[in-house]
Amino acid sequence: MAFDTGISSAVAQYVYTQTQGAVTEPVNGSYIQAYCEYLGITEPLYNSWLIALCNHFGITEPLNGSWTIALANHYDITYPTGGTWWMALAFASGVTPSVPFIWNENTNLWEVETRTWNIPVAPIANFTSNTTTIFVGQSVQFTDTSTGLPTSWNWTFQSGTPLTSTLQNPLIEFNTAGQFTVSLEAINAQGTNTKTVTEYLTVNVVPVVADFTAPITSINENESIDFEDTSTGNPTSWLWTLPGGTPDTATDQNPTVTYDTAGSYSVTLTASKVGSTDTETKVDYITVYPPSTVEPITEFNTTLWNMTISNPISRTTFATSLWANKLQTI
Repeated sequence: MAFDTGISSAVAQYVYTQTQGAVTEPVNGSYIQAYCEYLGITEPLYNSWLIALCNHFGITEPLNGSWTIALANHYDITYPTGGTWWMALAFASGVTPSVPFIWNENTNLWEVETRTWNIPVAPIANFTSNTTTIFVGQSVQFTDTSTGLPTSWNWTFQSGTPLTSTLQNPLIEFNTAGQFTVSLEAINAQGTNTKTVTEYLTVNVVPVVADFTAPITSINENESIDFEDTSTGNPTSWLWTLPGGTPDTATDQNPTVTYDTAGSYSVTLTASKVGSTDTETKVDYITVYPPSTVEPITEFNTTLWNMTISNPISRTTFATSLWANKLQTI
C-alpha cells in the first residue's frame, strides 16, 4: 500500500502495516476506528478512538499533551519523521502484534487467534423476487439481499397493493396491467442506500378465452334458443354472430335467438376486455327442422264389432263399425 506525505495517508499506512494489510478502508472516515474494531475495541474512550487504542496498549495518559506522541513512544519512537509523528508511526513495524495472540495450553505456545471482524458499514441496497412477470391479480414475493446488515427497510411499489412496505421481505399483489418500478431503501446506524429498478415488473392482462353453450342445439322452425356465455378471463363485452337467427347479431352476454328457417347454422362469439380479445366459432352448431308432415291414413272396419283405431302420428282416435260401414280419413 503506497502512501504520500499527508497525515491521513500516514495514518492509513500505520494501520495497514500494523494489521499486515488486513485493514485497507476506514470506518466512518477513520482508519483508527477501523484498527480499533479490528483489535476488538467496540467503543471509543472519551469520544476518542485514538485514546481507546492507546488504552488498549496500556497507555493511560498523553505524552507532552499528545496521545499521538504517547502512541509513538509505545513504539520507542522518540522523534517525528518529516515533521509529523504519524509519518514516524507509519514506518513502525513489528513492535505491536498485528493480530491478537492466545496462549495454547496444549502446546505451551503463543498462537494466532482466528477472528471474524464484523466492522459496521453502511448498507448497499439490493433485492430479488420470485418472478418479474405475472398476470393481473397475482402476487410477487420480494427478498431483501442488501449487504451491510440493514436494520430497517423502506419499499416502494408502483401500482402495488400495498404501495409501500417496511417489511424485510414483503409479498405484494398487482391488480393493474403494465410495467412497474420497484425501489428499496436499506438503512442501518452507519447510513442508508437506495436501489431503484425502472420497469422491474411486467404485469400482463389475464387473457380472455371465448366459449359458449346452449341447452339444446336441435329445434323446429320458429323456436328459440337461449345461448350462454362461458368465456374465461372476465370479458366485459360480447359480440355474437348468428346467421339464420333473429336477431342475427347480439351484444348481450346471454342472448335469446329465434330460428325461422330450417337448416344448419354456425354460431360465433367474440369476447373482449381491455388488452385481450378471443373468438370462438362452432360450425353447424344449430340444426333447425321444418314442421312434421304426416301422410293421410285410411282405415276400413271389416269386423262386426265396434273398435277404436288410433293414428300413431296424430294421436287422433276414430271408430269404425260394420253396421255403419263408416270411412274415416285423417
